[in-house]
Amino acid sequence: MLASKRLLPSTALTLAVVLSILLSACGFQLRGNVELPAMLKVTLIQAKDPWQGVAAALRDELESAGASVTSKSDDATAVLVLSGERSQRRVLSVGSLGKASEYELYEEITFSLRDSEGREQFKPQKVSLTRDLVFDQTRLLGKVAEREELREQMHRLLARQIITRLRTGLQAHEPATP
Repeated sequence: MLASKRLLPSTALTLAVVLSILLSACGFQLRGNVELPAMLKVTLIQAKDPWQGVAAALRDELESAGASVTSKSDDATAVLVLSGERSQRRVLSVGSLGKASEYELYEEITFSLRDSEGREQFKPQKVSLTRDLVFDQTRLLGKVAEREELREQMHRLLARQIITRLRTGLQAHEPATP
């Protein structure tokens, strides 16, 4: 008979300490607040529909990082221009009954940044994401909801990519603080 062994409290504590040291050694960090450059503190988002898609996700990400998103160009310290947003769905595989069983979801957007005087700070750049979605016709409602949730996740990831690129590019041009 095998007896189940339980970890002693000291062994569990030692294991937790070792794991935390290993995680910190590899550079792992929990995602905290994003430090935005001063230029993005009051941002105007110009988009076809600023309340949908990547623009809405970008608004949420900027506000959660401490920026104010304005609708008045006079108040803005930066104007973030979003254009060319594309959403596509492509069939990857077909089942034995001739119906799609796997899709590829594709999201793309072009962004650029101008300062409050209208000078271009960031030339137009494209960011894109692709994800696969297994589709089961027998679970239609659930899979449609899953597809929409996946698209929202992709929008948030694109918004984070945009902010990361802007932050990196703008911090490279800011003078170093002593």
